[in-house]
Amino acid sequence: MLAELIHPIAAMDHEEWEFRPRPSNGGPDTCLRKMAYQAYDAPQKDPHGRFLVVLDDSSWHEELVLQWLERTVFHIHSRQLRIACGTTIWKGQPQTINGQIDGIVTDLFGVDRLLEIKAIEHFTFQRYADGAYPTNYFTQVVFYINGVLTLNPDLREALLLIKNKNQSAFLEYRLRYHPEEDRLTVVEITHSNGTHTFPNQEFIGLYRQALTRFAVLETHREAGSLPIRPYENVRNFHCDYCPFKKMCWEGMTRIPLAGQRPMRAELIPLAQEFIELDEKLGPLEKRWKDIKQLFQLELRANGVQNLYGGGYTVNSSVSSQNRLDESLLPKELVARSKRATPTERISIKQVQSATTHTAVPDAPTSLAS
Repeated sequence: MLAELIHPIAAMDHEEWEFRPRPSNGGPDTCLRKMAYQAYDAPQKDPHGRFLVVLDDSSWHEELVLQWLERTVFHIHSRQLRIACGTTIWKGQPQTINGQIDGIVTDLFGVDRLLEIKAIEHFTFQRYADGAYPTNYFTQVVFYINGVLTLNPDLREALLLIKNKNQSAFLEYRLRYHPEEDRLTVVEITHSNGTHTFPNQEFIGLYRQALTRFAVLETHREAGSLPIRPYENVRNFHCDYCPFKKMCWEGMTRIPLAGQRPMRAELIPLAQEFIELDEKLGPLEKRWKDIKQLFQLELRANGVQNLYGGGYTVNSSVSSQNRLDESLLPKELVARSKRATPTERISIKQVQSATTHTAVPDAPTSLAS
């Protein structure tokens, strides 16, 4: 009576956030192609209510962990503090990369550490427990530390606490960050079963790499293109949970374009050159076809395959193509088999001076409708 209502109710309240560069999507394991679809606001499969409940469940796990930690000798403060973690270019404009930290934990010696809490399913947790590193979470931590440094210049360490939602096991990563070198060191890993390891594993350039990925994404957004698929085929769990799976693997490579924006100044001479070439190519192409037809008639009139003279040679060759003869098929089958294939055509025209838009010399910006 009640069980079947929960997931649909969760789906009713779901709203998609507008995509923008965030600390949580800058990691190296995040699919750049998926981010491009999100940037284009491409139609996506609606998430199932069960999936939304799982996400909401993770938030409650994090809240419970914070409540437990507040009962210890550690001081938890600055919860949900909003910070600026850097800047990038997004939609042609400078964009602040904002973040919101889970908190800062202060120990008995007065040392502050960033606190980031995650709650994940068993199989991913086990991968990390077996030695894999959560590099996406590390990248998020690096962004947050860069943001907190503007408020607390002495903060250099973070505690990444990951909970296994199925078994309530915990992994804690004590991380040290050197912002000048963009170097993150995994100092210590503690499992809730009591095991401690000190890998001293370093990750260089996580912050810079994330900013580069955002820049690449902006380049694709401007060009209307898509990054290559990072996976060899659709048979992987990343794609199974992706809302763009069907669109991505059906071979769609371009999102329909809409709207307008000012033309960059350096493109204006090229637009003029395009028009001039187009005006010349029309008559030239007609003349080219006339000459070609003349030689075809000359070859046929003489019944030869080759003409030569004056240092030139003209050859005729025949090639064949296999084409479907629709006349041999039922009309209903032909009609069902046809589908529209989009073809992109670029046209450039010179507008009247009264309606000419002013070009901008700097980075492209969007025009208001």
